[in-house]
Amino acid sequence: MKILKVKKRCYEIGVLPDGEYNGLWAGNTIEVYFKWYTYDLITEKEIPRINIKVLVTVKDGVATYKTI
Repeated sequence: MKILKVKKRCYEIGVLPDGEYNGLWAGNTIEVYFKWYTYDLITEKEIPRINIKVLVTVKDGVATYKTI
């Protein structure tokens, strides 16, 4: 079968502006979508479950989260 397109994924340190974001938490990573990009937020706590809904709050460059 023919391959139609090859896409390159680039990972770099990103910055989320102040605000609130819905995300999904799995392991030690919260996945957040903002302006067509996916951000992986690494948590200090790891959970054994996947896709726990969380609310991420960024204020003055500091990000926190809570389950919803």
